Amino acid sequence: MLAKNTLSGQVPPTGLSLWLRADRGIGAQGSNVLSWEDQSSNKCNAVTRTSVYPLLIGRGANGLPSIRFDGSNNGMETTPFSSFPNKRGTIFIVVKINGRSNTSGVGVGNLVSTFHGKGVIWQFCASPTKYSFFDGNGAEGFPISASVPPEWSMVTIMRTDDTTMQIYGGGRYEQSFKLSNNQPSPNTLKIGYNGRLGGTAIDSIPEVLNGEIAEIIIYGKQLSVTELSSVHGYLAEKYGLELTPPPIWQRWWFYLLIALLMVSVIVMLVQYFKGQSLRKQLAEMEQQQRLDKERQRISREMHDDIGAGLTQITMMSVSAKSKLGEDGGKELNDIAETSRQLVSSMSEIIWCMNPENRTLDQLIAYLREQLNKQLEYCGMNYTVVLPNETAAVVLSNEQRRNIVLVTKEIVNNAIKYSGAANISVNMTLSKNSLIFKIGDDGEGFDTAKIYTGNGLKNIRQRVEEVGGALTIVSGKGSGSVFSFNIPL
Repeated sequence: MLAKNTLSGQVPPTGLSLWLRADRGIGAQGSNVLSWEDQSSNKCNAVTRTSVYPLLIGRGANGLPSIRFDGSNNGMETTPFSSFPNKRGTIFIVVKINGRSNTSGVGVGNLVSTFHGKGVIWQFCASPTKYSFFDGNGAEGFPISASVPPEWSMVTIMRTDDTTMQIYGGGRYEQSFKLSNNQPSPNTLKIGYNGRLGGTAIDSIPEVLNGEIAEIIIYGKQLSVTELSSVHGYLAEKYGLELTPPPIWQRWWFYLLIALLMVSVIVMLVQYFKGQSLRKQLAEMEQQQRLDKERQRISREMHDDIGAGLTQITMMSVSAKSKLGEDGGKELNDIAETSRQLVSSMSEIIWCMNPENRTLDQLIAYLREQLNKQLEYCGMNYTVVLPNETAAVVLSNEQRRNIVLVTKEIVNNAIKYSGAANISVNMTLSKNSLIFKIGDDGEGFDTAKIYTGNGLKNIRQRVEEVGGALTIVSGKGSGSVFSFNIPL
């Protein structure tokens, strides 16, 4: 079991391969370090393999103990384990670099590494100027910064896929680099040095660390962002290390600033397009007002000029008929009747064109008046059922005109040709449409027969023009029912 600590950061136990702490599990003889006990459950304890022992320093980072390596001829190694199982893993080290390695030509001292026979599998090392990673095939990590100061620091490496390693400095991601697609076998982990020291047999050129290590934590997996943050928080708090602040573009206030900027841009764009839309609507309203004024002018002129002229023709025809007597009055009768029909049709056109008569309520009132005039003296019993109250629905000129003409045409045909004793006109308003049903108990007709006149053809065409559908049910001696609906 892992020892509990009182720090707010934690060391997650899942996937933990090795945990060495200089403040716990040190086997020492005086200040000489003989062994270092693994605090994970894997018991991968480290022991000193050289004749010169690393030293236990009582007060290192934040007053806690550390283990010092002399840069010349001491180091430790663990029992064998898989450092990067399945080509994944994460290593944390709290270290202080005291100077160049005394055994390396380039001054690099080994932090941790594994070897197989005489070959390097991988090596993570440091000099006073940079951290480096060597994978046995020539790959080397880049420096985290221009210089690594000699005080205590926290460095992390994490293998995230088969060929990619990431480096973190002070708890913040620095960069990634490529490494060979190799799979290290279970090996001892060498700490503070890499080659065999003393004697004539060596594994490689020894690179001994000139520095101190306070803690090493190794996971056999890639850690999540939350797990990384937890371990970094634990180490920073324990050893009094400051976590490297993220760059400006990764700070919360930068994200807030960007969010506010984006919101401002969105608001500006919305306002711009809203203004464009409003200007377009105003232009359309002005155009509609001009059209309405033009319709009003046309309807007034039709009413004042053409209507007055037709009325005068009707009156003149009646007067001429009375002077000529019954024998010479047929043509004048035709003129008078035609004039009256023209006056009626013109009245309908004028009403439909008038932009003031655009609501469904106004249409119903007009239909009720016209149907009562049409049916009052036809000699048939009739019922007209229209809604009394409707929603605030605005109809187009085309809808108003076609509804009026279709309804009056069906009723007029019934009066002229059906021989019916009863006729009914019903209109209902559903959620999305007007539904008309006009029926009589007259002689009926064959709906499959093709008629030479344009009455039925015009009725069907006018209903279809406004997106409606017409159904006719009729037969010889069974009356007729016209049903049509107009979508709103």
